[in-house]
Amino acid sequence: MDVTYEVGELAVEIGRVLGRAFPEEIWVKGQIRNLSRAQSGHVYFSLIDAAAVGDSAAAQLPVTLFASDKDTINRALIRAGAGRMDDGVEVRIRGRVQHFPTRGVVQLRMTWIDTDFTLGRLAAARAALLRRLKAAGHLERNRALPMPLLPLSVGLVTSLGSAAHADFTETLRASGWAFRLVEVDTRVQGPEAPESIVRSILTLQDRVDVIAIVRGGGSALDLAAFDAEPVAIAIATSEVPVITGIGHEVDSPVAGEVAQIAAKTPTAAAQFLVDRISDAARRLDVAATAVGRHARRGLRSAVRALDRRAAATAGASRLQMRAARSQLGRSSQRVAAASRLTIDRRVDVLDSAADRLRPAARRTTAAAVERLDAVEARVAAVDPRRLLARGWSVTRDGDGRIVRTPAAVPTGARLRTTVEAGEIISRVEETQ
Repeated sequence: MDVTYEVGELAVEIGRVLGRAFPEEIWVKGQIRNLSRAQSGHVYFSLIDAAAVGDSAAAQLPVTLFASDKDTINRALIRAGAGRMDDGVEVRIRGRVQHFPTRGVVQLRMTWIDTDFTLGRLAAARAALLRRLKAAGHLERNRALPMPLLPLSVGLVTSLGSAAHADFTETLRASGWAFRLVEVDTRVQGPEAPESIVRSILTLQDRVDVIAIVRGGGSALDLAAFDAEPVAIAIATSEVPVITGIGHEVDSPVAGEVAQIAAKTPTAAAQFLVDRISDAARRLDVAATAVGRHARRGLRSAVRALDRRAAATAGASRLQMRAARSQLGRSSQRVAAASRLTIDRRVDVLDSAADRLRPAARRTTAAAVERLDAVEARVAAVDPRRLLARGWSVTRDGDGRIVRTPAAVPTGARLRTTVEAGEIISRVEETQ
């Protein structure tokens, strides 16, 4: 009972006790905390029980992954599609319990990782989150917002300078449409990524027509931020429609499940916007053509109606004249014995009636002509031929699409230009 150990002696004894208690490697599961990578190639982190996250008094186990074992473990993670270890990831690892006398700590020297466990925990967490979002009505909330007919003002949430950023912006630029981009540089990977994405979404509210969230492909751990609950709720409750283009064809994060449009890639997300603008422009062209067609049809109908009315008016005047003269003849026979003065007065009455009929017919005709002129003026105001007569022209490519920018046609392309008097066929030698 009175034995006093030297520090070194106690350290040796602790090592012996641990060796007897844990003679073989053991499996330990928990969530990664405070992961760091040293220049030497070693990796250091702590494990904590997943159920105890947020508890400052929770037990922690220091873990060391030496560079000699790291490459083998990383290759296993890559083959499984799990990606790199990072804070917040729940893992099951194998290692040997060791005591390090120089630091006075007991830690686990990691030698292997169970990739199936890690992927299974990610899948289970994703499924549980989707159930909660569905119960809260978040899965359809953003889809219920009306998508603007012309979404030209676009908020872009991505890592500026990344390949995803370049793919998205180049697709919009090449379209030739006048998009206005509001870009927010955002962390899209790592422990800080969920908070950064949420902050960017909130920043763009009420400033744009639509928000696009894009990121290139990666492993399940690389894309973990887009399976985070705060990100999903921020997208679902956004006041403007959200489009996602995250990863590659096979990636399907929770962020895409709650967005209005879930494109497979950043390029596909941008192409959706381009196609929507192009479709609206085509419909506008069709509507303009229909307006011109209906206006011309209305003009022709008005002209025919005017002709019919003028003919009817003139016919009625002639009939009334003949009837009056016939009555006069009959009256003349009945009053043949009357005085010539009475007959002359009747003739005067007849001439006066004829004089009144002529101005009425002219006024009716003049009013109809004025209405026709007004219809013709309205038609002329929307007639595209007036622009052509002023020197404007319309140029289309070989497929009949209107050429709006020099970038839309390559050198050597065949063009068809419509002017007032006809069409001009040409080929592109140079664009500026």
